[in-house]
Amino acid sequence: MASGVALRESVKEMKRLKNEPLLMLAIIAIILFVGFFVVYPVIRVITFPSGQDYMQLFQKARWFTALKNSLFMTLISTVSCTAVAFLFAYVIARLDVPCKGLFRFVTLLPIVSPPFIVALSYILLFGVQGIVTKQLLGLHVDIYGRLGLWIVQTVTFFPYAYSVIYGVIRSISTNLEYAAYNMGAPRWRVFKDVFWPLCRPGVAGGALVAAINVLTDFGNPQMIGGDLALLPTEAYMQISGWYDMKTASVLAVALLVPAVVLFLVKNFWVGKRSYVTITGKEISLNPFPVPKWVKWGLFSLTMLISLFILLVYGTLFYGAFTKTWGYDWSLTMKNIQYVFLKGKQIWNSIRYGFLASLGASFLAMVLAYIVQKKQVGINRLLDFLGILPGAIPGMFLGIGFVMAFNAPPLELTGTSVIMVLALLFWNIPTCYSSATAGLQQIGASVEDAALNLGANSFRSFKDVIIPLLKAPFMSSFVLSFLRSVTCLSVVIFLYAPSTTVGTISVMVLVQSGQYGEAAAFTIVLITIAFTVLKLAQWVLGKQGIELEL
Repeated sequence: MASGVALRESVKEMKRLKNEPLLMLAIIAIILFVGFFVVYPVIRVITFPSGQDYMQLFQKARWFTALKNSLFMTLISTVSCTAVAFLFAYVIARLDVPCKGLFRFVTLLPIVSPPFIVALSYILLFGVQGIVTKQLLGLHVDIYGRLGLWIVQTVTFFPYAYSVIYGVIRSISTNLEYAAYNMGAPRWRVFKDVFWPLCRPGVAGGALVAAINVLTDFGNPQMIGGDLALLPTEAYMQISGWYDMKTASVLAVALLVPAVVLFLVKNFWVGKRSYVTITGKEISLNPFPVPKWVKWGLFSLTMLISLFILLVYGTLFYGAFTKTWGYDWSLTMKNIQYVFLKGKQIWNSIRYGFLASLGASFLAMVLAYIVQKKQVGINRLLDFLGILPGAIPGMFLGIGFVMAFNAPPLELTGTSVIMVLALLFWNIPTCYSSATAGLQQIGASVEDAALNLGANSFRSFKDVIIPLLKAPFMSSFVLSFLRSVTCLSVVIFLYAPSTTVGTISVMVLVQSGQYGEAAAFTIVLITIAFTVLKLAQWVLGKQGIELEL
């Protein structure tokens, strides 16, 4: 009965769209675009193999091993990512210690860097020609495989868990802990029974965010995984080595299933739950002091990890100016000159990232406005379309684009258009979340005033909503630009010689042992990312707006 009433209400709301032709046109366009460029490629990949092809996943030992390895690496890397993230979040949010600015900077570095740069630096430090293993210790060490990949993925992805955990810990009122202390509870009991239960859902949310990134990671396994069979690298080898699209599709679907499960659970924990309840206008006291040995012990551990991460990035910078890594340590500018000779690839990274981010930010803003501010009868469907690409691994989306747009009527493979479109739709969930958060802070009365004065939806959106969404739009644009410039998995199957981007060049250089040139390329990409980030912070800062990533 209730469902019938809801259905009739939805039909009535949809009928009212006749009075808003531009709004109806925007909704139709969004459904068609997302359906054609997201849903259709996904269906193409899933339906391309036969049932017998899917059985190979369990019949062939290597493919089943790849599945088990991927799940195992996801488990252990997620645990370590979450532990390191909680350490940084707790120290920064709760302890009165120096160097918090340094710790925040360390958590930002992996986010603005290509996801595989830690693997490159790890090779430069501890590889066969590593500055530590060969130069300092005279050792010949094999760092490839599970151990190296675990360390690299922990450093690369703990900031993603940190961003969730830190937000939750910062929101927990210290007054509850003071109440427990005043009732005679010891410090450990307060932590276990008061503080930990309040931040536990946030820790779970951060772990899920890290797990999704680890599971779908391609760059690090490709560089440092060695002979370790993983779903992303095996799918890549099937296409690049044998052009076996059926097997690649099977492996991609095997990667998609756990990724979707993790994504749905993550949305439940992070997006649908409230972790902390604060009522009234209470004033939160300073965190209760912890014993000195705990305070400085946690500080020392955080500093040790931070110094290791700084060493990783410092080594990369040094490698960019070294003649021949492992043999001739003298400084040179030839690696930087090489990057400028490949300037078109850097330019491709910038322009593809700019166009994709601009398109994703605008499309997501329109979509979020319709979902949050308009009752059109299909709000849940539109909301689902906004978050759907976030459940799809980048490599899966890239394979889908190859299969969907490699033949008429829309043959795009090898063109700049397919690079921009793939990055655009990959970034929509990021931009959509930012726009939704911004719109939820705008009261309904703001737009109602414009509508009561005779403005239609288009006019109120253009003159009222857009100016108020300046900060969320800039945040989503900058974050999606950083993601696009440093992306590898989405574009690895889509590029042609004329559309090669910086991250592709870095991977090729590492595979051919040209570590100096690869380091120089990476330094340039990081510099571009930091420049864009600081420029955006400066522009918004002059207007009293803080840029949040």
